Amino acid sequence: MVIGERFAWAHLPKTGGSATLELFKLFPQLIVHGDFEESNAKHTLFREREDQVSGKLLAMNLRRLPHWVLSRAQHVARWGVYPEYTPIQMDSPKKLSESPFPDSRLEIFTDGGRFRIDRWLRMEHLGEDFVALLSELTDVADTDRHRIDELQPVNALTYDHELEHWFTPAQVESMYEHNPTWARLERELYGDLFRLE
Repeated sequence: MVIGERFAWAHLPKTGGSATLELFKLFPQLIVHGDFEESNAKHTLFREREDQVSGKLLAMNLRRLPHWVLSRAQHVARWGVYPEYTPIQMDSPKKLSESPFPDSRLEIFTDGGRFRIDRWLRMEHLGEDFVALLSELTDVADTDRHRIDELQPVNALTYDHELEHWFTPAQVESMYEHNPTWARLERELYGDLFRLE
């Protein structure tokens, strides 16, 4: 989590959070508290720091649901989950497509909607959305925009990212059907849902 005088940002896993942390590091003058260490503390929830985030602009990252599902499945298959970090066999595409797990992650981070997210940073447009957030907090110079544009992907996994190699169009549709909250957010933030041809 990163907390400033007027904002708080929580790190939803597998949404470009490590890159976002690096972007925040470019502007230390805005940071009152930051969980920058490589531990599970970087995924601290708003409710765990409620006294520090109350009344502030709340921000989180999001990405297209099918890409998030695949990325998380790949991550868990390699490293497992906190606190054991024991690799877990990857679920079948059918099981992944029918799981409501993505919505459950959103529910945990928003505490069932109790914490309203004011600004969403789309992983696919991270630089642009980060500049928009930053512009609400401080003046953004051209040199700042250039530093943001120069940031390379951070902590990106190497695997076959072509969704059609993993899921059918019907399975992608099923993901959205089983995760209506994520689907609603995608429609709002992207204008549509992701579809496989």
